[in-house]
Amino acid sequence: MEKKVVWISSYLPRSCGIAYYSENYINSLKKYAEKTKFNLKIKIISHSDAFFSDYPVIDLKDKSWNLKVLNIIKKEKPDLVHIQHEYGLYETYDDKNQRVIDLIEDIKNFGVPVVMTYHSVYRRLSPFFKHFMSRTLKLINIGFLHCQYQKDSLKENINFVPENVYVLPHGSEEGIKLNREKIREEYGYSGKFVVGSVGLASERKGYLDLIEQWDKVVKKIPNSLLSLELKPEKGVETKIYITKVLGKIMKSKVYRNIEFIVRDYTKLEFYKRLISFDVLVLPYKTESQSGVLAHGFSVGVPAIVTDIEGLGAEIRNSKAGIAVKNRNLFYKAIIRMYSSKNLRKKFSENALNYVKNFNGWSIIAKKTFEIYRKLW
Repeated sequence: MEKKVVWISSYLPRSCGIAYYSENYINSLKKYAEKTKFNLKIKIISHSDAFFSDYPVIDLKDKSWNLKVLNIIKKEKPDLVHIQHEYGLYETYDDKNQRVIDLIEDIKNFGVPVVMTYHSVYRRLSPFFKHFMSRTLKLINIGFLHCQYQKDSLKENINFVPENVYVLPHGSEEGIKLNREKIREEYGYSGKFVVGSVGLASERKGYLDLIEQWDKVVKKIPNSLLSLELKPEKGVETKIYITKVLGKIMKSKVYRNIEFIVRDYTKLEFYKRLISFDVLVLPYKTESQSGVLAHGFSVGVPAIVTDIEGLGAEIRNSKAGIAVKNRNLFYKAIIRMYSSKNLRKKFSENALNYVKNFNGWSIIAKKTFEIYRKLW
């Protein structure tokens, strides 16, 4: 018996964390279905530039995109709809995601269960976020959050404890086999202590503060190299920020100990970059979670993150790095990591064990199927 899921999300080739997340998630579900001899079909509805999706129809300049999505769902007649939600993905003419709410109501009226993964959930929600979560959690059949603290904070934020919420961590790819020393030699990293920081070119990522502190690291670790790797996005803001970062590097006294890369990597290239680092540093200012951190777990790279929201929670859950409360003290955490090879080894082993036992995509897929079955 076939079961069909319509998946609504950002998708490839969009340069977007949730697009990559969806690709990995869908592939893991298909692998699990094949392994268990389950007949699963997934149809993807995404944005107009997501050419790898089945239906690239979401155009935020179109005030009726939600109706187009609804018509596709009526045509496909799925057994459930799974939405990947982040506010910026669906915001249309400052509607505060009302079209998503309307779409969910219409899908439910059509008689199809709705599952939604919430990607932007904070310990303290803004009034807009509170309204959206309260309204949608009353409409959908099942909601997925990535961290337990997010679920625990719901009562304080929306004044009720929903019984339809499950915690599923951001998945990590399993079984990646790469020759780290060979890759480091390829990149010219042999004999260097490489600190990598990776993410979208955005002010909220905090790269300028890391550059500001880098001279203190070099003073203690002369062979250290900061590898800043920014993924470009469309928009004027991206260009402005990249220019800011480059200007900051050029003014640094230790600019020779910094490399700056702007590139959108393939999956293999990305994992090669991550495994080449001695430490992954994510000095983010604001973020509910990080796909980069989950990818870092996959290759066992020790991490240093800002102790905020899902970043700090995942470091505590995995015991795979250091969570820094004061962002002005990242340099101290980096020096501490450098000072103990055993500590780095321990964090690396913990990261790989976390993937093996807790957040590997095969585990996430199995748990997802168990929850889907409640609706089938």
